[in-house]
Amino acid sequence: MSDNHHIDGEDVRLYSERRFSAGRFSDDLFDMPDDAIIEETSLPLSMCIDETCVPSEEHPTLSFEFYPARGLDRLRANVASVRRMLHMGTDFVTVTYGAAGSRQDGTKELVSWLVQAGVPTFVHLTCQADSLYELDETIDDLLSLGVQGILALRGDEQDGMNLVLPHATDLISRIRGRSEHADYNVRIITAAFPTGHPESSSLVEDALTLVKKQEAGADFAITQHFFHAHEYGEFIELFKSHGGNLPVIPGLTPLTSLGRLKRMCQLANYDVPQDLLQRLTEAPDAHARRDIAVETCVKLVHDVKRLAVPGVQLFTMNDEPTAARIFHEIAPLFGKEIYKKKGKIHG
Repeated sequence: MSDNHHIDGEDVRLYSERRFSAGRFSDDLFDMPDDAIIEETSLPLSMCIDETCVPSEEHPTLSFEFYPARGLDRLRANVASVRRMLHMGTDFVTVTYGAAGSRQDGTKELVSWLVQAGVPTFVHLTCQADSLYELDETIDDLLSLGVQGILALRGDEQDGMNLVLPHATDLISRIRGRSEHADYNVRIITAAFPTGHPESSSLVEDALTLVKKQEAGADFAITQHFFHAHEYGEFIELFKSHGGNLPVIPGLTPLTSLGRLKRMCQLANYDVPQDLLQRLTEAPDAHARRDIAVETCVKLVHDVKRLAVPGVQLFTMNDEPTAARIFHEIAPLFGKEIYKKKGKIHG
């Protein structure tokens, strides 16, 4: 199998005529024309369809992360939301995929639908599985789906699932080996922790770990959320000082609630910023909290843009209105045009 994702105008028309039906559902959830996603006149084909492309300062990318909603009704709304966000011209998308052998209903269908529609799709994968054989099957399954790449994460031991590999570096090496055996040029993304991984002893350790991921075969990295541009900048300098040269994309989460703020700080090994905590606490309603989330996220993008970042990823939390507002604010900073159907973006 080879990885040839270049798509010309004729291919666009072929993709727009394609239909995809999810076999496990009797509903017509996926049985829709994909011209709602790819239209020659309204949706540009991503530069990342080119298999040689890696985000860089010269060619920065803007991307979204989605997760498949649980349940048929929510998944239907999930698909509709993804369709609308794709019209904004994102360069690629990442999709959470769960542990090997424990797929959420609709996950594989959502990924297949995106790939068949010609959307450059990167899928999360962790070291969680019942066995190495099962993990290998999952890697092969993703390659057979035609994903653009895999975001390799260690994951945690939970929900009865074990870690069959001890580190993300081991998973990166395994993906690289199996993709080469399959003659498939997959891109591998890894995670970076500019404010420190909860289990690391220092930022130096985190920087050295990212160097090891680079040596294992990662193509670029996306960070965990951070709150100040200088944290990203200082980590990148530390990473480079130890031989790192991977492009590292800032990953940012719109924080629209107190619960999300506290959870994000816990994941990022970070003290809750008291100024943001106070603003969200005093906000009178959800609309005001969304305004705060958009404002703080856009300001942070402006700040990191000065550091010559290779792009930005929004962890959307499937919150389309907030993600759309932020995307429309930051796209011009990276020389991106906004492509969307006529109609108001609600929120």
